[in-house]
Amino acid sequence: MKRKKDFIMQSVGGENIIIPIGKQVMNLNGLITLNVTAAYAWELLAEDLMIDQLADAVAAYFNIDIATAHLDMQTFLEDISKMGLLEE
Repeated sequence: MKRKKDFIMQSVGGENIIIPIGKQVMNLNGLITLNVTAAYAWELLAEDLMIDQLADAVAAYFNIDIATAHLDMQTFLEDISKMGLLEE
């Protein structure tokens, strides 16, 4: 999985916000804010990663168990996929 290049993350007032660029501006209605874990995962998704690779990186970075990281990343990926933020 890899994030679409038509979205960037910016820090605004201490919040991590996903911002559409180009023609995606017309497709996204509202703002998407990311917590620290989701922001880290978003940055990792600049590369094409499998969920296990993403969960391993998150578990190591935040010092959490792999089962929790995997569940969190599964939910995160499902959510951003529904919003059209992942490449197909």
